[in-house]
Amino acid sequence: MRLVRSQVWSDRVEAGRCLSVVVGQEPVDVAVRALLLDRDNTAVTDATAEALLQRGDAPALRLLAAAWHVAEPETSDHIYAALGSILFELSCAEPGDRLRFRAVVEGLLVESDPDVRAGARDLLDAVARALRD
Repeated sequence: MRLVRSQVWSDRVEAGRCLSVVVGQEPVDVAVRALLLDRDNTAVTDATAEALLQRGDAPALRLLAAAWHVAEPETSDHIYAALGSILFELSCAEPGDRLRFRAVVEGLLVESDPDVRAGARDLLDAVARALRD
């Protein structure tokens, strides 16, 4: 957790990758959200978003959706680029993998956090455009 506050961007990248494995606990979630919205280096955003998308479950996508919704335009673009990579992978995957990912995102539409719900709608729109099955 101390790497989250490091002045060295590569430390924060490592923190994002490592902490993405254990999201779902409030202190970790707060730290990962801050890494997704890192104002000093978009490499931190990129690495953290990629790690969360690779995980692909509700705790990971909840954080990604909320951050995407509140992000500054440049940060939002980086989150979208990471999403594009996973959507390409899913387009080559089995239909069941695509359906599972879509189901996780759809599940976020009923979250109590309005940022998660709004971000999930945006995620679902991107998924629908990219994965037409």
